[in-house]
Amino acid sequence: MALVDTHAHLDFTDDLNGWLVRARADGVDKIICVGTSIEASRKCIEIAERYSSPDLQIYATVGIHAQDGKDDVGNAGSLLQCFKTLKQIATSSGKVVAIGECGYDFYLDGEKRIKMVDKDRQFQKKLFEAQIRLAAELDLPLVVHCRNAWKKTFSLLSTVYGLPTRTGVFHSWTGDWEAAQKAIELGFYISFSGIVTFGNAPDVQDVASRMPLDKMLLETDSPFLSPVPFRGLGNEPKNVKIIAEFVAKLRNLSVGQIEEVTSKNAQRLFGI
Repeated sequence: MALVDTHAHLDFTDDLNGWLVRARADGVDKIICVGTSIEASRKCIEIAERYSSPDLQIYATVGIHAQDGKDDVGNAGSLLQCFKTLKQIATSSGKVVAIGECGYDFYLDGEKRIKMVDKDRQFQKKLFEAQIRLAAELDLPLVVHCRNAWKKTFSLLSTVYGLPTRTGVFHSWTGDWEAAQKAIELGFYISFSGIVTFGNAPDVQDVASRMPLDKMLLETDSPFLSPVPFRGLGNEPKNVKIIAEFVAKLRNLSVGQIEEVTSKNAQRLFGI
């Protein structure tokens, strides 16, 4: 069974051919290129349609990241028009398998510790909710980004009218066991990136070691979050194999078992 990298930003590299060649060589046969803006979503579809091959299929998601929303909405003239465009893009290709990444990002910026004003949080809520509704309308799973916003994320997902039939995935998991239980109760999958290999991520490792295997996915989030021993260096899809090996050790399972179950989970969630 080959590996699936369920979350990579293939549009962020100048070495795409190299990424794909090395991914194939390390046993990756499917990659999902994740959109973060109107422009990036179009690019992800273009990459999926142009670079897919019989031994490495590429798929795309269409979405607007919390940090990119103001530019897209501003360029479109309104939130409504922005999402009309997003819907058109999402329905333009059979390569589109999900909506997102979308969600809350309440990042506090380094030494300045800049706190977001309430209007920024409200804007993120509107952006997130609109994408939840779009996913439900198109019956596509949702790719959720959650940073320092667990309570608000679960609250919105629990109260918004209508989740997609296949719900979705929390990408690049950073939460603890309590948060994981809530995500799974809502029907979501949990995806592990290179963070699970970090020495300062015991909560993430705890979740990976005991969560239900039928809800587990793997990703690289390339070019970000390189796993140990490449932490701090550029990341690429081939490194999903390192993540699979690490999780296999946590679970006392073979790498083949982790590859098989996570690949089947990806196929089931995304219909790939």
